[in-house]
This record gives sequence, structure tokens and C-alpha cells, in this order.
Amino acid sequence: MNNSEFAENLLGVYHGEQLGEVLFSTMLQSAENDEQHFILASLMQLETEGKAVMRPVLARLNMSLADNSDAIAEGATVARSMASMSWTDKFAAMASAVRDVYLPKYEELQGLMSADEDAAAHKLAVFMGEHERVVLAVFENVAAGKSEPTAPLSTFLHFPLAAAR
Repeated sequence: MNNSEFAENLLGVYHGEQLGEVLFSTMLQSAENDEQHFILASLMQLETEGKAVMRPVLARLNMSLADNSDAIAEGATVARSMASMSWTDKFAAMASAVRDVYLPKYEELQGLMSADEDAAAHKLAVFMGEHERVVLAVFENVAAGKSEPTAPLSTFLHFPLAAAR
């Protein structure tokens, strides 16, 4: 295990959570109905919780907990770049990005830190891989037009949002 490689990748994942949070927050501003609002708000909640789960390990490793201005700007830029796309096309595009770019990065963390080396860091790495697989499942569900597309979040969120009635 290379501690610097793990730390570098962990910080990249943390910045990915920041990007996602801003992406969904920006998209939320143009939600067309209660269902879209709920989906985007729930995804934003997942990213917020992801950041919170990461902070104890980041702090213990003396890593920055500050927001990364580049990640935040990129999240807003990505949201704006998809503004003219259909609802399902947005989620198909995001699913592709997660599948090809983000999920491999998140899953790589697990191989960079064993439970014997640092149990808490390894547990976090496993959790973040699961977290990103949940994100992908929701994206794929929305893109496919499935009913209850946020179902994978129901057991994953610590503080789930209530759907509008």
C-alpha cells in the first residue's frame, strides 16, 4: 500500500462528492415537477452524506476538508451543459460518466488500503465504492424510466428526504 497514493485518491473522491453536490444543487433549480425535485434533492443528500462520512478519515490523515473551487465550478458547469437535454438523457449521460470515470476511481480506493493497515480507512474505501454504485443505479433507473428510481437510496441514506405529497 502506498499511503500517498491512497491519500491522493481519497482527496479526489472527496472532490468528486463536492462536484456531485453542486451538480445536483444546480440541476435542482430547474426541476420541472415534484418527482424530479425529489430525485435531485435525494442525490444531493447522498453527496452531502458522502462528504460527511469521509471527513473523520480525511482529518485524521491531516488532509484538507475545505471545498475545492475547481470541483465546485466543474459541477455547476456540467449541470449547465446538460440544461437543454431531456431528463432521461441527462441521467444516461451521468450514468456513462459514473460507469467510465467515477466508479473505477472510487473502487480503486479499496485496493489501496487493507483493513490490516488502517481499518477505518479501508472501511471508508469500501463504503465509497458502495456509495458510487448506488449513484449509478439511480442514474440508470431514471434513464430507463423505471418507477421508484431512487429505491437504491432507501437503505443507503442516513437522513432520507420525504417525497412531496
